[in-house]
Amino acid sequence: MQSWKQAVARAFDAAEGYDGAAAIQAEVAARLAERIAGASRAAAPRILEVGCGTGLLTAALARQRGRGILVASDIAPAMIQRCRARLTGAANLHVTVMDAERPCLAPGFDLIASSLAAQWFEDLPGTLARLSALLAPGGLMAVATLAEGTFAEWRAAHAALGLEAATPRYPALAELAGLSLPGCTLAVSGEPVIEVHADGRAFLGALRAIGAGTPGTRDILSAGALRRVLRLFEAGGARVTYEVATLLIRRREQG
Repeated sequence: MQSWKQAVARAFDAAEGYDGAAAIQAEVAARLAERIAGASRAAAPRILEVGCGTGLLTAALARQRGRGILVASDIAPAMIQRCRARLTGAANLHVTVMDAERPCLAPGFDLIASSLAAQWFEDLPGTLARLSALLAPGGLMAVATLAEGTFAEWRAAHAALGLEAATPRYPALAELAGLSLPGCTLAVSGEPVIEVHADGRAFLGALRAIGAGTPGTRDILSAGALRRVLRLFEAGGARVTYEVATLLIRRREQG
């Protein structure tokens, strides 16, 4: 595992207060579960969840799956334990530590689901191609991830001062819609989700609480520059937009 990804895994391992700060994550997981309920076909599906975290989506999938099997995976061992604790007593639930970019499971899944984890992939196109290869014929992969425009207000506060935010680059919807996934169809849609914070430091604290404070490749700001950015961000209402892209990937039936 590369050093940056190790840092991401450590940050999520340390996110003991995740559920208390994960309002956006819970909302996105609930919306994705609704999309899955309307699109999944198998009566007793074999399901793989990628980046299960504390189990926000896992719990919904467990309720939906009927007699099927659910495999919940995450790169962070402590997140796996939190997910297991949330779903204590759930039948046919298996949890495993796995880097989704290097899946180590046999094909044949009727459903692969992932909510707000794919934005951490270093190779999004390659990883989605590898994961979609695990689908059974007619199987569905449903992915909610972050798209261009996410944290626009935070980026704008930096840009007004001639600075660049350390948040990662997120792909445009058109870029996602153009992904090549052999043997599959792809439908992409986008929806903004707004979160308002008490102030700028509350926004940064919420990111750290959910383990999402690992910076991208740009340098971290000095204390003085950060204070100036925070003032501008707060003058705009301390609100942030999450541009949530939903990808519905369907493996074609054989023959």
